[in-house]
Amino acid sequence: MNAENSGNTGNTKRLEAELAAVTAREPVVGGWAARLSDDEVRAAFAAAPDGPLAGFSLGVKDVIDTAELTTERGSPIYRGRRAGADAACVALARAAGAVMVGKTVTTEFAVLTPAATTNPHDPSRTPGGSSSGSAAAVAAGMVRVALGTQTAGSVIRPAAFCGVVGFKPSRHLVPVTGVNPLAPSLDTVGMFARTVADAAALFGALAGGGAETPARRLRVARYRSHQWPAAGPATVDALDRATDALRRDGVEVVELAPVTGLRGLDAHATTIMLWEASRAFAWERRHAPGLLSDGLTRLLQAGDRIDTEQYGAARRAAERARVAFDEAMGGFDAWLTPAVVGEAPPIASTGDPVFCRVWTLLGGPALTLPAGSGPEGLPVGVQLVGARWADARLLGVAARLEASLARPV
Repeated sequence: MNAENSGNTGNTKRLEAELAAVTAREPVVGGWAARLSDDEVRAAFAAAPDGPLAGFSLGVKDVIDTAELTTERGSPIYRGRRAGADAACVALARAAGAVMVGKTVTTEFAVLTPAATTNPHDPSRTPGGSSSGSAAAVAAGMVRVALGTQTAGSVIRPAAFCGVVGFKPSRHLVPVTGVNPLAPSLDTVGMFARTVADAAALFGALAGGGAETPARRLRVARYRSHQWPAAGPATVDALDRATDALRRDGVEVVELAPVTGLRGLDAHATTIMLWEASRAFAWERRHAPGLLSDGLTRLLQAGDRIDTEQYGAARRAAERARVAFDEAMGGFDAWLTPAVVGEAPPIASTGDPVFCRVWTLLGGPALTLPAGSGPEGLPVGVQLVGARWADARLLGVAARLEASLARPV
């Protein structure tokens, strides 16, 4: 058997194992909003072009349009809606050889109302939101990779809770055409995978490039941030494990004090998100207000109370902070910082994005990867953030940390 045929056989076996995982685990996990039949997936796999994502099965968050399946956005308003065309990110993934399995569950309009999806590690716990189905499907072995979106912490948080890799690229490096908007100046397409290499491959197909690691010694800042008081013991321990792993691997890790220019940014991020969301949903609020959840309605009403002067002040503060961040990032390949408060909370909540809002607002790349488990045996991730547009370098640092954590102490 030649190498090419061997690879095809391996990919086929992997696909069959993933389809079997869907059958076995979906009744409890509940990660799918719509799905192709197994035979349709197999046919698509056989017809897929040969490319960098050959053999990759793909889940797509249900706020991202696809040609043949519904995109219901987690809302009864759009029940049965078919876009008739793929979003740009889906089209790019398919052109690179990926095979879509289906649409993954999202919270209502990718906001805050918990969906029915459970955490694959414990069905009484949340998988996080709003990309709940994407994170859970990858963690449960149902697909190799999945697409999600992040406006506050909707890639990083569920990935950390489910124990997989979550990558939020620099804003709009991956096109948002065909993605339902929430807050357009913050919305970012991200991805889930079980390894950094797979996340880098998907990113490369969507935006070009991949992971790059400088030949010189890496320099990473351990950054506890202004939000550090929110960190629980499991997150503190995870950050310590990641720090120790990097240092054992020869990486220089420097303790960096909270940067003054980044103070208060979480409040500004909330102001921007609420103002933009209250306007992005103008049609739904006028034509189907009774089909919006009470929680989303209150959130949009809060956005109504923000005037343009407050919104402008928040946008100006964000621009100043980006300059401060660029200056503080100089000389570092990445910052190591918390991803979540701790282990996944009970399913009634999707968790707190307190450690994500600032990085989304700044617009640079952020990645979480598993760094052990907490006292209740659930995964806890740590987060790496990088300079704007330095996505390939951040992926390289993440691959180094992933390998360092895997080595026995």
